[in-house]
Amino acid sequence: MSRAATYPQKTITAMTYFVNRLLGIGFILLLSTQLTQAQYELRIWNSFGVSAPLTDKLSARVSYMRSFRFSEEPFETSFNWYSIRLSYNFNRDWNFSLGSAWMNLPNANRTTFRVTAETTHRMKLDRRFVLRNSLQIETHNDQESRFDQRIIASSRLGLRKRLDLLKVAPSLTYSLFYNIGGNEIRYFNSAGEPLARKSANGLHRGRMMANFNFKLSPPLRLSVFYINQHEFNLVLSQTNKINVLNLNTGRIQRPFNNQHIVGISLSYQLSHLLDDHILPINF
Repeated sequence: MSRAATYPQKTITAMTYFVNRLLGIGFILLLSTQLTQAQYELRIWNSFGVSAPLTDKLSARVSYMRSFRFSEEPFETSFNWYSIRLSYNFNRDWNFSLGSAWMNLPNANRTTFRVTAETTHRMKLDRRFVLRNSLQIETHNDQESRFDQRIIASSRLGLRKRLDLLKVAPSLTYSLFYNIGGNEIRYFNSAGEPLARKSANGLHRGRMMANFNFKLSPPLRLSVFYINQHEFNLVLSQTNKINVLNLNTGRIQRPFNNQHIVGISLSYQLSHLLDDHILPINF
């Protein structure tokens, strides 16, 4: 076999090894005593999205999501989310997407903006299961104070075909978030003396999601999901942590944002209303 033939396989193997090892670390953190004792808030996410084929391989999706704080009476909106994404399928196993998203925070009276790029690889495990590993890179505007960029590694285990019962497709996803940049945090040594003032770069968030996707009709899908979001300090350095006490003010800087999230997502596929793709060209 030629070097050119073995190169894609080496790339797949390296990407799978990297993502799976990274997610394995995060899964251990999810089960650790520190996380089970952490305080969690309850959120409700409701979303709607529409997707359409632009060419045989290129598609577009727009979506809206609203997040509620369940603890408030009446329910208080924590954020509104608007996004658009273009996806290109190189083949059945490789996908690349570019997108942007706006997150409006009513209480803070500000809106963050991000641009994302993501690559996804699909791997058949056996006759029933398929594993999708993805790597996403984000860059944010200055309205996002916690980080300037983020890297998100995800792995999703699902079925190759829907179950006959209710036409449901269950899946389980774990994601790890690596923060880069953001507002500086003040660090102190054990004697209370200033040690450093810098951004908290590192792995600081994980998400475990259980999702049940139902095929209501040929163009309509409904997802019911639960997400466990947990934050932590997976760093060796004392000056890359979040949830740090500021000894001058007595306040916690960048406190852990741990959440239980339940939600529904409705998706409509315009391909079932069209005889052909939208763009007059195909690539």
